[in-house]
Amino acid sequence: MDWTYFHLALNHFPVIGAIFGAIILGWGVFRRNDPVSKVGLCLVVFTAMIAIPVFLTGEPAEETVENLPGVVESLIENHEDFAKFALIAALISGVSALITLVYLSLKKENGLGRGLLFATLILSLITVATMGWTAKLGGVIRHTEIRGTGTTTGPPDTEQKRENTDDH
Repeated sequence: MDWTYFHLALNHFPVIGAIFGAIILGWGVFRRNDPVSKVGLCLVVFTAMIAIPVFLTGEPAEETVENLPGVVESLIENHEDFAKFALIAALISGVSALITLVYLSLKKENGLGRGLLFATLILSLITVATMGWTAKLGGVIRHTEIRGTGTTTGPPDTEQKRENTDDH
């Protein structure tokens, strides 16, 4: 096993964690159910924590795949660049969730707790969006079937050779 394996094995957790964290947190917020809200907050914190090793294993994974046939360097760079935004979003929503959990554990009875819950929910939805887009960008690196049209699957000279040898 190497860092690429760990990156590929772990990279699903922040995406799924962000989705489920936002759904459960949203359910708790709108139903005014503190225990459910706290579960959602814990998932948001977990997502932030797991996003760190996923991000850190990305660079070693890049070293492994960048010279493989069909891998386009610009696709890796797009994934890497957007992964920074996803990590920042996850960390901000994770810190917000942690602050909210601490605040709610103090049993303060005022509107600030509710405001913190809504703010964390908004931040977690942003995290869902950035994690989802980062996952899509990562997927197209090796999954040519989900790439948009116009993206070559091999080195440019291979594509040219195919066109030049076509007798039709």
